[in-house]
Amino acid sequence: MRNALKLDRMQGAVLVLLSIAALVSLFTGIRHAIEYRCHDLQWMGVRLVGQGIDPWQEELAHFPHHYDHFVTPNYLHSLYLLLFPFGLLSFDSAEIVWTTTTVVLSIICMLMLQSLFKLSRFHTLLALCLLWMSSPFRVTLEVGQMSFFELFFLTGAFLATSTALGGLSFGVSLAKYSFSPAAVMLFLFRGRLRFLLYAAAVPLVGLVGVWLLVKTPFLKLALEPLAVSSSPTAVSPGFADLMTLLEQTLKSHVPHARQIAYAIGLFGSAAYALLLSRFRLSRSAEFTLISIASLFFVKHLVYDYVFLVVLLCFALTQESRKIKGILLGGVLTFWFLLPLLDRSSLHDTNTYLATNCCLLALLLIFTTYLVTRAACVPSPVPSTEKLKTGS
Repeated sequence: MRNALKLDRMQGAVLVLLSIAALVSLFTGIRHAIEYRCHDLQWMGVRLVGQGIDPWQEELAHFPHHYDHFVTPNYLHSLYLLLFPFGLLSFDSAEIVWTTTTVVLSIICMLMLQSLFKLSRFHTLLALCLLWMSSPFRVTLEVGQMSFFELFFLTGAFLATSTALGGLSFGVSLAKYSFSPAAVMLFLFRGRLRFLLYAAAVPLVGLVGVWLLVKTPFLKLALEPLAVSSSPTAVSPGFADLMTLLEQTLKSHVPHARQIAYAIGLFGSAAYALLLSRFRLSRSAEFTLISIASLFFVKHLVYDYVFLVVLLCFALTQESRKIKGILLGGVLTFWFLLPLLDRSSLHDTNTYLATNCCLLALLLIFTTYLVTRAACVPSPVPSTEKLKTGS
């Protein structure tokens, strides 16, 4: 009893200190959001769709009309219908509402992950504090990014017990399709066809809805988001992914370096999904691996590394202190240490990228080894958390 009381007091003291740091970080992120005007917020794209104007054409034509607050519309059509209410607001109001929504979504995502990973209250609050303290969290607030929107719906896809609900949630997450390749291929290899059909319905409805509002031919409109995302200036270089490293390394030596890098990244995603499909994994373990693999194989900027909160939750469930320490160290390195290192300080962008990419690769390999090794050990009691392999 005395030891338990002492442990509770220690945990309480830790949470008090971390909560103070987390709130300071949160207010800093909100202040930066106001100062830098959430410059990635898709407000104008949503507004243009509501006015019957094709935002992807505006990007592909190199901004002929110079709309205020216009940013690259590198998302699927469904997003612009889902965010339609934001287009009815002034930019200042939309900025405040979106920043508030992002903070609320971060809390909801943490509660969903608590349910998925069966975390204690202490571990849940600990993870939330570390998340709010992280550099990717502040950057997400600062630029008005979609990271927590994506995390919410992708978590819902793995948490839902209903094929229809999970598929629809996954379908919404496809709007930010940089997290889609490995997950789509894994569900396909597992034969979850009904799940994928429900998911495909969401972007299809989004495409039809936007097509009814704008005058662009249907097939052309369907391909425009991909054309935008593949343009040289659509997305800045990634933080620690294979696509960016290959593109930056090859672009001065071979033609079509971007296409080659994208092809290798997509092939790697499919190959990794095929590997995972050979094992029966819990939903939490599978989501953990898909999150890391998506960050590694496909181009992602620093704000998307809030997805490492999934690995953080996985780490907190480990019984081995050594394993827990390694995984926590990996997450904290990407959240706190690497963002502090300016690329220019290393004099070579490729060196910076290679360092980050190698660290993420090691983290992916180590976590994959842990999960697949555990999956090979027979369990005397069947787990109720096993992911269904059929639809």
